[in-house]
Amino acid sequence: MTYLSRFTSHFSDVRFFLTFLAVLFVPATRIAASEEKEETASYFGDWTNAHGDTLQITSDSIQVNDEKPVRYDDITEDSDGSFFVLQIKDQNGPSYFEGKFLRITFGKDLDRFTMSIYKTLADALKKENEVKRVEWTAPPEEDEDDAGGE
Repeated sequence: MTYLSRFTSHFSDVRFFLTFLAVLFVPATRIAASEEKEETASYFGDWTNAHGDTLQITSDSIQVNDEKPVRYDDITEDSDGSFFVLQIKDQNGPSYFEGKFLRITFGKDLDRFTMSIYKTLADALKKENEVKRVEWTAPPEEDEDDAGGE
């Protein structure tokens, strides 16, 4: 066996091993990246509006006041993080949301956002035929001194 044939044989083994590692770890990094995206979505949390309504958004459901939580999918594409498009999945009958698509838009203040509600995805993407618009803010944080009753 010549030196060249041994080198190319060894090189093909290394190339196979590197390809194997890439196939093994690329899906894992994609899963980790999508989980990180879910964990850090800026709209997660508790919110209130000027009418006294409360809104709670978790990674898989959204609930207004004491209504039954509804499941949703984040179908946002091509966002710089200032807006998100959510699709309500299991809305049965009338609810606070008078449409199936929610467009959440943040301004400079991440403690407040505007929720625009649309009946169709096309309307939500074009920002046309808005059914309802609600301004939500993060509830004020309690000071530790105030929480103790002092």
